[in-house]
Amino acid sequence: KIEYQLVIFAQAGYFGRVDVALPGCESFFLQMHHEEHGHALRFLNYIKMRGGLVNLCSLNPPKNQDWRCPLNAFKAALQLEIEVAESMVETNCIAEKHKDLNASDFIVTGFLEDQMESINQIARLLTVLSGIGDQALGRFIFDKNLLDHYVLPEFNILKKKEK
Repeated sequence: KIEYQLVIFAQAGYFGRVDVALPGCESFFLQMHHEEHGHALRFLNYIKMRGGLVNLCSLNPPKNQDWRCPLNAFKAALQLEIEVAESMVETNCIAEKHKDLNASDFIVTGFLEDQMESINQIARLLTVLSGIGDQALGRFIFDKNLLDHYVLPEFNILKKKEK
């Protein structure tokens, strides 16, 4: 679901706003956006390799672009990850129905395990956020921990500013 990329990109933008200023969340969602963009390119290339046609359409911006706190954003991200996983399972069922083992293998080995790991990671972060609520100090510590332990250096927006 390409709309997912727009939502997580909008989430990154939200957390990067001067009135929100959570660089860990911003970096985390930028990293997720980059990863999802890579997945979209892999699917595009696979379709082309198989001789298929890629038809792109216009996308609407996300309806919600004000998450108010990390808890709401991570809830939305988890729901989207689950929807993407369900879409992959449905697509895999179609491939299996048509005995297309190559497409099934592409989906199962190339994406489903990563999808389950993403769901697990976001669910764990959501559990932590649920205990914090919207307390400023808890939100600050969560954001710093996210930046220090979950974001790759190339997506750390604070490190980029130092250069």
